[in-house]
Amino acid sequence: MRFTDGREDEVDHVLWCTGYRATVPFLDPALVPDPARLPLYRHVFPLDDDALPFVGLMQSTGSALPVVEAQSRLLTAYVTGRLSRPSRDRMLASVTAELHAARERWGDRRPRMRIDVDQYLRQVARDLKGVRKATPLAGRRVLVTGAAGTFGRALGARFTELGARVVGLDLHADASAPVPVAGCDLTDPELVTKGVEEGVRLLGGGVDVLVNKAGRGGPAPAELRPSTEVHAQLGLNMLGAWDVTAAALPHLERARGRVVFIASRMAVLPLPLAAAYGVSKRALAAYADTLRLEAGTHVGVTTVYPSMVRSPIHDSTREAGLSLDGVSRPEPLQGVVSAVVAAVTARRAPRDVATTRRGRAEMALARHAPSLADLIVLRTVAARVAAGAFAKAPLAEGLRRRHGRAD
Repeated sequence: MRFTDGREDEVDHVLWCTGYRATVPFLDPALVPDPARLPLYRHVFPLDDDALPFVGLMQSTGSALPVVEAQSRLLTAYVTGRLSRPSRDRMLASVTAELHAARERWGDRRPRMRIDVDQYLRQVARDLKGVRKATPLAGRRVLVTGAAGTFGRALGARFTELGARVVGLDLHADASAPVPVAGCDLTDPELVTKGVEEGVRLLGGGVDVLVNKAGRGGPAPAELRPSTEVHAQLGLNMLGAWDVTAAALPHLERARGRVVFIASRMAVLPLPLAAAYGVSKRALAAYADTLRLEAGTHVGVTTVYPSMVRSPIHDSTREAGLSLDGVSRPEPLQGVVSAVVAAVTARRAPRDVATTRRGRAEMALARHAPSLADLIVLRTVAARVAAGAFAKAPLAEGLRRRHGRAD
């Protein structure tokens, strides 16, 4: 063996006691210049960056494996929303006290990394003692379109209650919504790409669940040529959902995630005077079926079919005198939200979901006895026309004429 001073010697054994350097070469040095000097709460959490925790960045008095396992449990509880970090002041006080104790015991050789294994494991056990039980969606990353609307707000609030991280997309950003909402015109493909990228960024780099709820309703009789309203409904309700899903699909596939399409009972049981809405929702269901055949081995695909829920989406129809309140029976909003949550948390993604017992009966009738379903709808509409329900609606002139109720 040749030494640096030029001396040489013959040796029988070499014991390597050189220690190691703490490095994180996969991170930008500007972000973490020296990991050994990084102040970490519980040797896991940076004080000012909740997106960059560490596991295993420590020097223990005992085996590293029990420490790493304890840190993993601590991090999992935090990521799944079952454990909250203390305030920055409390974390800083804890880190400062630990640093002082480490210097008293070990001196200045990497004092921020030093761990007394027994004390540390007891401390983490105390931290985890009060951890809440895991919720069904704990830690799941959920992207919701139409998040600023009635449905979207309710979905965002429920998903958050169940432990999910939720980000919304809507035409305009909405600071008052229960979840962060990024502004995005879903009928513009370029903006959809940017919107999904922003949603993924806010969710921490991925998506586990996509809920396509953005929608538009309005009067559109099938006998009239397609108006701008027809194009708007088809563009948002069907093509917009297609575009968002395609943009998010690579992330969903990596996560073995779920896609939920909020269609409508009108997709299987169409009603007159609202052709654009029914056609767009039936096309949306057909798109979901096709997507299931292509991506169903890696991504769960579910279509939910609610009936009418009282929300501003029906305002334009009422203003045009074409309200279908007496034709379609309203149902509670929270029932639809619960159906969506059940679809997302099911062990296997269900194919089609009706939101009420009546809905299941209507869907079965529409699929297995379509002629009977048409007859029931026609009789109901005839009764509404006879009662003068559409008397002041110019768009219903053809319907009234054919029922002998022309002005």
